[in-house]
Amino acid sequence: MMTDTEPAVVLVRTFRATCDKLYQAWTDPVMIQRWLAPGPNVVEQAETDLRVGGRFRLQTRGPDGAEHRISGCYRELEPARRIVQTWIYDGPLDLLRGEETLLQIEFTPRDNGTSDMRLTHKRIARADIREAYREDWPSCFDKLAPLLH
Repeated sequence: MMTDTEPAVVLVRTFRATCDKLYQAWTDPVMIQRWLAPGPNVVEQAETDLRVGGRFRLQTRGPDGAEHRISGCYRELEPARRIVQTWIYDGPLDLLRGEETLLQIEFTPRDNGTSDMRLTHKRIARADIREAYREDWPSCFDKLAPLLH
């Protein structure tokens, strides 16, 4: 069993957006469809049930046609402040499939209309899986940044 002291992927990025807008980007299915897939992958479907205990589901597709599914459950929802949700990958990548990991996303307002977003991806048992997520998340954030203006 993993504990919160296990190694995690921690990324912090500053966006030209309010914390409200960043929270919306993570919780509004229309927004999610525009950015929450790494690299050249695209989100084909996104569903959210925004309540503690509610579920979310993503279906993405890669340029090779491969279908990737991610699902999970919301553990904490604090509008414009924090989201904690489980993250379960189901798709063709054996490396990532089947493990329930935990995402913690925190939003902090800064000066000049910017906000910091801190993503902590926990409960990832293996170093190679952590590295895969460490490489993929920034490409998602690159897609998110222009949507927030």
